[in-house]
Amino acid sequence: MSRKEKIKAFLFGTKVEGRFKRLAIGFLLGANICTLLLLWLCVGLTFISPDSIPRLSLLTLLFPVFLLVDALFIILWLLLRPRIVWIPIAGALLVAGYILDYCPVNLFGSNSSKEGDTTLSIISFNVGHMKTESQKEELIQFINTSNADIVCLQEFDKNFLTKHKEWIDSTGYHTLQSSTVAVLSRLPLLSDTIHIDYPTRSNNSMACWIDCYGDSLLIVNNHLESNHLSPEDQDEYKNAITDPNGENIKSSSRKLIGKLSEAAAYRGAQTDSICALVERNAGHSIIVCGDLNETPISYTYQQIARHLKSAYRQAGRGPGFTYSKRSFPVRIDHLFFSKDWKCNSCHIDRTVKSSDHYPLIVRLSKKVR
Repeated sequence: MSRKEKIKAFLFGTKVEGRFKRLAIGFLLGANICTLLLLWLCVGLTFISPDSIPRLSLLTLLFPVFLLVDALFIILWLLLRPRIVWIPIAGALLVAGYILDYCPVNLFGSNSSKEGDTTLSIISFNVGHMKTESQKEELIQFINTSNADIVCLQEFDKNFLTKHKEWIDSTGYHTLQSSTVAVLSRLPLLSDTIHIDYPTRSNNSMACWIDCYGDSLLIVNNHLESNHLSPEDQDEYKNAITDPNGENIKSSSRKLIGKLSEAAAYRGAQTDSICALVERNAGHSIIVCGDLNETPISYTYQQIARHLKSAYRQAGRGPGFTYSKRSFPVRIDHLFFSKDWKCNSCHIDRTVKSSDHYPLIVRLSKKVR
């Protein structure tokens, strides 16, 4: 090789290739750090009520996306630069508790109750208004076979209990209902319906006291503000994603964000009301459940979890989607309990097809005082 060729190879060969590689590594490292900052921002937003920052609060919905991207960076750095793989790992470990909220592991299965423990089986289920007779029959069959002590229902037909009084009487359930949320309990009721006042367009929550084997138990059943996304809204959004027309994407996204942020603002205020009720009754046995219309990475979930324990976090496994219709799989149905209980099992029954939600079935236990 001539001197001229050697100089050209030096200037435009290895050296240029090295510069390009360093530039690419630097760009990827910057992208990884930005991903971690967004991941941490999602967590930070769970401390701020959405009614003050409704649009920004929607960023929490992208938590699993940022987490997935960070996991891909771990693989990438193992292949390219193993010595900096600690960056995405350390970044994820800083929010490990929230990752487990979103996708608990619980490898060793559920806890078992011991002899002498008080046990309680509870179902929380958004039944989806039950518009057809077949849906109503499936609900009746599900409740009959579940043998649950307490059943908390949302989007429940206001006239169902009246029309099916004979069936209710045969089950032994005591019933209370407020608008479209209801509690069915085989344990004696100690109070009438306790209405929970908060700003809303059409949703509601209710509470009641139950005699739980000689102890008083506060049940808070919720259907927090709905996003009011019609099937047409969801289809329009999905079509916009695949439509190359940028104007359609912009228009549909603006419409979706508007509806989601408005509902999130309502849920922020509603969450504060629920937490205030829990705080006023601190020291009592409490169960808070229902369709919260929020994922585990949200102000609503995290605020309640700072007062009570999450059943799915304690005994669930995986992301545990409770709503999975129309290509929007999320876990928005939850159950929380006070520290005097422990969760033996928590699972989602995906065999029930009558609603756009799946029932959450939880078994709790505590020692007899």
